[in-house]
Amino acid sequence: MSSEQTRVPVRYEPLARTPLPDVIAEQLLAEIDSGALRPGDRLPSEPELARQLQVGRSSLREAIRKLHTLGVVEVVRGRGTYVRHRTEPEPTPQFVHWSATQGPAIAEVLEVRIGLELAASGLACVRATQADIDEVAARCREHEAARRKGDLAVLVRTDEQVHESLIRAAHNNLLLQVYLALVPQMAEFRAHTLALQHADERFDPHHQAMLAALVKRDAAGVRKAVVQHVAALYGEVRAAGTVETGRRSVGQMLDFATILANFT
Repeated sequence: MSSEQTRVPVRYEPLARTPLPDVIAEQLLAEIDSGALRPGDRLPSEPELARQLQVGRSSLREAIRKLHTLGVVEVVRGRGTYVRHRTEPEPTPQFVHWSATQGPAIAEVLEVRIGLELAASGLACVRATQADIDEVAARCREHEAARRKGDLAVLVRTDEQVHESLIRAAHNNLLLQVYLALVPQMAEFRAHTLALQHADERFDPHHQAMLAALVKRDAAGVRKAVVQHVAALYGEVRAAGTVETGRRSVGQMLDFATILANFT
């Protein structure tokens, strides 16, 4: 047997490609860490910054959103984006560290959760009684009340109940049991993401969109709201884990656009 016949072929792994928003976020973060951008400094306007970085404005917006999530910058409507004074204790550092270490594991749970809630969405639009819809509405109100009180433990519990009420409205006991098995695995994730600043502005509107579509028996609308909600949460973990280490430490976690494309 010749050496050519016995030689094991080389297998090349695909090269990792860092998404452009992550590259932009890392560059801006490096400038802040170096002191080139200081607390209180206003970033150039979006068109000007996009021109300087030679990137698209949508990628720039996503990068700014990531840095806003991490508490690095503050976006003031009508005025611009500013480097934050980070003097007060925040949940962000813990969230960033947790995301970098737990991101890949929670990603699997969230992907399964999206699949289950999508299935429940369609079934609920067919099977939900008025009592079921009233239950979803009541759970949404309770969650909003918990947000106003600022009690994180109650906020986590009421968020769980909003989504569980949608699953129950599907009237599929096996689907419910599978979902309930995931709930304990999502408790820590919920606590971290719901404690983020401005979480209500980013996540709570999805609950209302989900409820509004369910009232109309609009299965596509409920599914869209569910995917946008979970994908946004998923994206917070991915962004935080990436920015902390300056690389794709979050393994096989998908970006926000890919999640939307593959689950809608």
